[in-house]
Amino acid sequence: MTSTDSVAAPAGNDGEFKAQQIVELTAPPFAPEEEHPAVGDPANVLWLADLNETLLKYESNNEDFEGKNPTPDDFARVEYELRDADGNVVGTTKGVGRMLYKRPEDGHHIAYFSEEIRLNDGTVIRTGGLVDDVKLTEGEQATIPAVGIAGPFRGAVGFRQFKPVETHKSYLSQIVLYRR
Repeated sequence: MTSTDSVAAPAGNDGEFKAQQIVELTAPPFAPEEEHPAVGDPANVLWLADLNETLLKYESNNEDFEGKNPTPDDFARVEYELRDADGNVVGTTKGVGRMLYKRPEDGHHIAYFSEEIRLNDGTVIRTGGLVDDVKLTEGEQATIPAVGIAGPFRGAVGFRQFKPVETHKSYLSQIVLYRR
């Protein structure tokens, strides 16, 4: 039995059963093998690289738009337009960021950022993950998990990366999803 083989719910251990289900649905295959032929088929991959994100809307309880003075209570709602390298609009994003805590060892603020991305082909992607807000504001790339929740890539898993060009105003990004 592999680590992602299905198991019956053990009596009285519903939490463990749910954890196993999560593993089965979200763990990437170890390698594209006979069990997972879809990963090796380009038709099962959505790879949007060199995307440019431009701010459409920004609302925050912190008046510091540049992000140089974060607080543990920061909360923001954002909307961006996504364009490919040729300047064509490929979709939009609506996201929410909430500062969670300040790490005592380095003073960095850790945030949770989530969003819904709507692509022009009908694909809807949900992302969410932890981000070192200090590093992101300083220009480093962030990577968070992504899952197709509707449209042609519903059920596909992958990631989203974004790197600020101008903090909160524009980002370079990519989205990679694959079916398994």
